Amino acid sequence: MWMFVLEAVTGALLMLHYVPSAAGAYGSVQHVTHVAPYGFFVRNLHYWCGQLMVILLVLHAVRVFVSGAFAPPRRLNWIIGMTLLVGTVLVDFTGYLLVWDDRALWAWTVAGNLAATIPVAGPAVRSLLFGPVQVADAVLVRLYAWHILLFPGMMVPLMAWHFWRVRKDGISVPL
Repeated sequence: MWMFVLEAVTGALLMLHYVPSAAGAYGSVQHVTHVAPYGFFVRNLHYWCGQLMVILLVLHAVRVFVSGAFAPPRRLNWIIGMTLLVGTVLVDFTGYLLVWDDRALWAWTVAGNLAATIPVAGPAVRSLLFGPVQVADAVLVRLYAWHILLFPGMMVPLMAWHFWRVRKDGISVPL
């Protein structure tokens, strides 16, 4: 939870400088990193808290699995937690793409092509998640919306529900 809070605070500060356009994204990230006061620190704190959040959630999921704490009556909370893990990875991935350098462009291309291979719904899923096939401002605006609004907006109520379920069902006892 604390990594999420730090992500929200540092993300709000980064939003003051970020330009979600194909022409301006990379330049705005460079501006934050090299020109904005304390921008290097804020950007790195945002990046490393995101990485640490993924690592901590994976370790937490492993601990819950190994200790058997996913069994009833905590099964629903396990599903909520796994949904939060997927959401965290998606937020992390969309943040990686927002830099819009060569690596991000190729990651966007590969992920879009993978999404397009989903049977029946592939092209629709690709369009919904990644925007148009051609590189355009709409691509970055879509990724930016997923990163700062939609994925975190889904995660906040899920986190509240997850924490409430822990309080309701009680903390699991180690085996």
